Amino acid sequence: MYLRQFSVLDAPEISSWFSSREESLLWGGRVFSWPIETSEIIKRSHQKDIEFLTLSSGSDVLGFIELQHVSLNEMRLCRVTVSPKFRGQGVGKALVTLSLEEIKKRKQYQIVTLAVFTKNKTAHNCYKSLGFIAVDKAPKFKYFFGERWPLVQMEISL
Repeated sequence: MYLRQFSVLDAPEISSWFSSREESLLWGGRVFSWPIETSEIIKRSHQKDIEFLTLSSGSDVLGFIELQHVSLNEMRLCRVTVSPKFRGQGVGKALVTLSLEEIKKRKQYQIVTLAVFTKNKTAHNCYKSLGFIAVDKAPKFKYFFGERWPLVQMEISL
C-alpha cells in the first residue's frame, strides 16, 4: 500500500463508494450533492489549500483523504474514506497513518486536526487508536434534514 496524489481518473471510483445519502453526509457533509457527481470531486481537487491523496495497491484505489492547509502549522484531515471492498481490513488506519507520516515529512506542521460524527463509531475509534484526542472546539454538531448530528473535534500533535 502506498499514498499517492489524487488523479482525476480516481474520481469515478471514489464517487461510487457511497450507497446512501447518509453515507455521503458522514463522509462529505454538505460539500457534495447526492448522489455524488464525479465532476464535483474533480472541481474540489483544484481548490487552493486542499490536497487529495489516495491509498493505492497496484491499480486498486483503496482509500481517499483530503488534506486542508489550515495555517502555517495546522493541517486538517477531511473526507477520509475507504472503498467498501476493503473496509474492516485496517485500510483506514493505514490511510491515516501514511497521511500523518506525509504531513510530518513537510516539517512545518505541528498539529493535525479533524472532525468526526459520533455516529461514525468505526472512524472515531480508528482516530483514537492512532493518538487523536477529543478537544473542546466548535462546531459540536451539524443539522441534516432537521436532525442534529453530534461531532467530535480531534487533534494530534506531531
